[in-house]
Amino acid sequence: MAKQRGFSMIISRTLVISSETDTAARLSQLMDENDIGAVLILKGEKIVGIVSERDIVRRVVAKGLSPAKIKARDFMTKEVHSARFEDGLDSIYQTLCHAKFRHLPILYKGKLLGIVSQRDVLYGLKAKKK
Repeated sequence: MAKQRGFSMIISRTLVISSETDTAARLSQLMDENDIGAVLILKGEKIVGIVSERDIVRRVVAKGLSPAKIKARDFMTKEVHSARFEDGLDSIYQTLCHAKFRHLPILYKGKLLGIVSQRDVLYGLKAKKK
């Protein structure tokens, strides 16, 4: 069995969550304030969606919808892929390399631990090589 590289350092950034009723404008503000590219949408402790900068641009702005009025539930990505913390950095890297998304929630024992982006993983891999 191959030993997996750990990556706890790359998921330590602030985890920003929101609800289905927040507007695209509010989600954009959260992303700007926290210097992040995606916000997880939770209902209780369950992940029900994710909204990325790309979602707002393509599904709201490009369609001429009002960011101040449209709710996350109306444009969020509802099929959210996740990974387990135990999967390790190499497995997470492979998932993100072959996916059509750039942000991946990380679960530990079935509970949301954090989120990583493609950039986080690449920086994590670079740091491990030193």
